[in-house]
Amino acid sequence: MKKMGVLLVSVVMCSMMLDAKDYVVDQVKKTFIPHEVTLHVGDYIVFKNSDPFAHNAYTDDEANEFDIGMQATGEDIRVKMKAPGSFDVECAIHPNMLLEVTVK
Repeated sequence: MKKMGVLLVSVVMCSMMLDAKDYVVDQVKKTFIPHEVTLHVGDYIVFKNSDPFAHNAYTDDEANEFDIGMQATGEDIRVKMKAPGSFDVECAIHPNMLLEVTVK
């Protein structure tokens, strides 16, 4: 019976991983493109840096907190969304950059 429970949990987790989607957010001319994104728990934001200089996207949202660190030109960084909610993502280097994120 215990093995059956472990198997069921494994199947559910695998199907959730297969359903996860990547949402690309590019950084161009010190702007997040798109400016807002709606996704689901388990999905990823892929931060792409198309600018000729570094960026540092982060959020202080308690449920989805992250800081990607210094992101070089041409680098892609994936961040998994862990909990539902709405929050802003900013760039620590360029304070006028703002991305609105909604996780369902």
